[in-house]
Amino acid sequence: MRVTLIGSSAVTCGGIGLFQRIFLVLFVLSTLALLRAQTPPESGKPLPPGPMQAKVKAACTQCHKATRITEQHLTRRQWSIELDKMEGLGAVIPESDRSAFLNYLTKNFGSEKGASKTAAKKNASGAD
Repeated sequence: MRVTLIGSSAVTCGGIGLFQRIFLVLFVLSTLALLRAQTPPESGKPLPPGPMQAKVKAACTQCHKATRITEQHLTRRQWSIELDKMEGLGAVIPESDRSAFLNYLTKNFGSEKGASKTAAKKNASGAD
């Protein structure tokens, strides 16, 4: 074992300095954290089948889980506002697909779908 002294304290042990070991550990942990941040999130609840499923999934699940979509029940106008907001944050929604996106989202996650689920929950719990 080799020990090098700077002043009166030992800074190396076994050829690798304490500072180098700490730096290596911090580097590895930082790299793992960055890699985890770059990994797309799990898709969550799957999107229903349909002609736009793949495009909606590609555009929307780059940044968040599909449950962000599946748990919302919005009108066509509200979905349009959401698409505008997401495009402002970097989502790529081709103008030629916008109407089809809105049709898919409104059909599968429209306000009527949310109302029927809410009513079913109330009926199941005995609420009026």
